[in-house]
Amino acid sequence: MRFRNKFKPENLAAYGAGHEVSTPAKWRAGVVFASPHSGSIYPKPLLARSSLSAHQLRRNEDIFIDQLFQSSVTAGAPFLRALFPRVIVDVNRAESELPSEWEGLITDPNYQHPTPRAAAGLGVVPTYLSESLPIYTRAPTLEDVRLRLTRLYHPYHAALKHLLDTSLDRFGRALLVDCHSMPGFAPMGSRRPDIILGDRFGTSCHADTLALFRQLFTQAGYSVGINYPYAGGYTTTHYGKPNEGVEAIQIEVNRDLYVNPVTLNPKPGFQPLADNIADITQAIVASALPQDLAAQ
Repeated sequence: MRFRNKFKPENLAAYGAGHEVSTPAKWRAGVVFASPHSGSIYPKPLLARSSLSAHQLRRNEDIFIDQLFQSSVTAGAPFLRALFPRVIVDVNRAESELPSEWEGLITDPNYQHPTPRAAAGLGVVPTYLSESLPIYTRAPTLEDVRLRLTRLYHPYHAALKHLLDTSLDRFGRALLVDCHSMPGFAPMGSRRPDIILGDRFGTSCHADTLALFRQLFTQAGYSVGINYPYAGGYTTTHYGKPNEGVEAIQIEVNRDLYVNPVTLNPKPGFQPLADNIADITQAIVASALPQDLAAQ
């Protein structure tokens, strides 16, 4: 696919600020929830340059994850969600994960060459949904990519960093819960666990934090896997620094629990899952309460 810079830069106005922060009436504990991939706005100009329908593009979305974890606000923790879909820009990738055609945008002095993922079109600005399914008939230009990073990617991460810094200042700690969904079945056909927790193989959060999350989901009746095949992406790796007071854990929810794979409508299991997640988010926030409040 050739990347040509002859079209006008795209208009990103459909995404507004690009993200939304829902803040609780009272922020009770050092926990922040985020949904980077549940954005579902597919404006006509995007569809016009793609051979895929909005329905097809939505299969790459963490569908309804923002709705499932919105209960974190009621529990007393802020919730950040991206409004743009990950086919526009994937905020769970490093900004340097670009193919060589766009390497002029990379400012990292340690950058050497594209990662295999970026070279395959699965980087921070994806051009493929999978290695064999291209998104575009007319690829984004260099200026398009620059705008997506400037107006969507960087503001999202600035908002996330602000929430984590505020949590550190206010509570002396921060726990980032990065919320995702995954296909229900592996490529070979076996069903994945209901929940997969990722802690970058023990590096992004404390062992007792991972154990608590595992216990909460197991007690609610869900099967839980750890780190395989999802150990956590850029967000978990970049922000998870337990020795500096910031932990990060990734949650992958099996879409087979709550989404019809053909219609992409909620299954009857959606509401029970949402109710269970509301209880779990409540317990997560309660576990992180400052000692004086926890004792009350």
